[in-house]
Amino acid sequence: MKYILLLLLVVVLSSCTLRHRTDVTLVIPETHPLEEVFSETFWFTLTYFDGEKLEERHIPKGTRRISVSVRSGGLSVFSLKPLGELGAIGGFFEPGDRRTVHLLPEYGTFSEMLLRAASYRAEPVFLLSMRRVLDTVSSLQAVDESSFLKDIFDGTLGYGITLNEKIAVHFDSIPRGEWVSERYDIQSFSVAFSGDNVTLLLYPGVYRYAEKTLRMLATVIVEETGDASMMITALPSW
Repeated sequence: MKYILLLLLVVVLSSCTLRHRTDVTLVIPETHPLEEVFSETFWFTLTYFDGEKLEERHIPKGTRRISVSVRSGGLSVFSLKPLGELGAIGGFFEPGDRRTVHLLPEYGTFSEMLLRAASYRAEPVFLLSMRRVLDTVSSLQAVDESSFLKDIFDGTLGYGITLNEKIAVHFDSIPRGEWVSERYDIQSFSVAFSGDNVTLLLYPGVYRYAEKTLRMLATVIVEETGDASMMITALPSW
């Protein structure tokens, strides 16, 4: 009798655990701007917050749909990095959403910020409603990250979200070429002669542009103070 009761307890606990998990299908965009430019297919690194902890998976070339299990009842956050280091493609899942999540480049920076937050304080992130956030702001790129995180952790968010303005940044040391943005929603630019002045209008954040002929990557960092810097490196290999 004792063993039967123990077995029943195990079954009940297992079923409860199963009832509190949800399978979600993540959909990767069919095309990426840099895949198109270089006629290559990327592999990805997926990092996600399943409502309890952070998980990481390698996604091989050619994969466009992924199934993951997440904790039910709150927010899950997904960040997918092409070649493990280019700008993230992001997405979110919460109660009431369809179980198919289309990952988008314009959610990438915000998803990475939430993953960093969840790594040391998971519950406030789990309780966050991204649906309400997206209804409040026109662009996640504009959200003041430090103010947003402080409000989340202090429990004072109230969805009155502080926004940044776009900043005009200037560079004059970019090699000649066609510099293609890694995101469709961020404008690419061209340089006719090395040393020409280039002006970009951007929110604070990190942006990347690739030049096909040179196989170089320009990484632009815009600070909330208005300061900006650019680093030009070789493209990561794939």
